[in-house]
Amino acid sequence: FAGYRGRGDLTAQVMININEQIFYKTGDLVRMDSNGLIHYVGRRDLQVKLRGQRIELREIIQCLLMLTSINACVVIKWDENHLIAYVQSDNISVEQLRHHCQSNLPSHMIPSIFDILEKLPLSPNGKVDRKRLSPLDLSLLALSSTSSSLITALENRSHLPQN
Repeated sequence: FAGYRGRGDLTAQVMININEQIFYKTGDLVRMDSNGLIHYVGRRDLQVKLRGQRIELREIIQCLLMLTSINACVVIKWDENHLIAYVQSDNISVEQLRHHCQSNLPSHMIPSIFDILEKLPLSPNGKVDRKRLSPLDLSLLALSSTSSSLITALENRSHLPQN
């Protein structure tokens, strides 16, 4: 990538010099594992408006990825009032996810639903395929009178045993 023709200002925003090598900032978020392998996590420009407040979904994703038991995750906006976090893990509960988010995020950024999956669906180029994320029974939000019954219903749906 040689840059934006006639737009040095844009080129300067997306090009970075590291150890005398020029790199293009794609906007992709990656995570390096202990073996030095790089795993695609998502995009960095994921801003949504929820209940009148701007939310950078990347901040929620980064918060969740602080948990070592999470391999990958994606957060999406559902309707005008809810966020859904799809989490790839084989060793975490919905309660742990919710508690972690409550301890590290403002209340308006805490997902309404956490869906724990063994594997996030990927497109042929290795990115999370949002169109193939398993549909949730979102009527649980309307039917659930307490967050604990919603959590129980979602844990029953997830691939993990309840504690």
